[in-house]
Order: sequence, then C-alpha cells, then structure tokens
Amino acid sequence: MLEQIRNILLSHYGKRNPITSAEIARKIGIVEDDTHAQTRALILECARKYELPIAASNQGYYLISNQQEYDEYMDNLNSRSAGIEEREKIITKNFKRDK
Repeated sequence: MLEQIRNILLSHYGKRNPITSAEIARKIGIVEDDTHAQTRALILECARKYELPIAASNQGYYLISNQQEYDEYMDNLNSRSAGIEEREKIITKNFKRDK
C-alpha cells in the first residue's frame, strides 16, 4: 500500500495540485469512516519510508515543490502546535484549580 500511495503522491506536486485522503483511500481500496485515520497514518508512514516532503492542507495532500510551500507549511504546523500547547496549559490550570 505504501508504494501505491507514493506513486499517487508523485503526481501531486505543489499545493495547487492536492489529493484528498478520501481519494487516496479509494484508489488503494481502503474503506473507512470520514476521519480516514488509517489512510492518514499510511500517508505519514509513506513520508517516513520514502523520505517524501508531504504536506497537507484543507484541500488535501501534496508534495512540497518549493521553499515558499515549505515555509508556509512549517508556519502552519508551528501555529497548530502552539494552539495545542495553549489548550494544554488552560486545561491543566483549570483541572488543578478544581483539586
């Protein structure tokens, strides 16, 4: 399956040419719910195994094709990470306050 995913992604260079996890799942024959958790996990494993610069957006997955796309994707990941850390602090503070 990983090789199939790699081959699919190799025709999706650049953020203007994404493919959704639903489309990938359909092409490799996976049937799953709306979260596509299995497909997303396989895409990440594909990035590891084949050392592909895979990015994701609300439009789907694509291979990063230039420095600008890389920078934008890293900014997106850092922003999401900061948001998760902020939620963690708030929830921890609120939980400990109740004890």
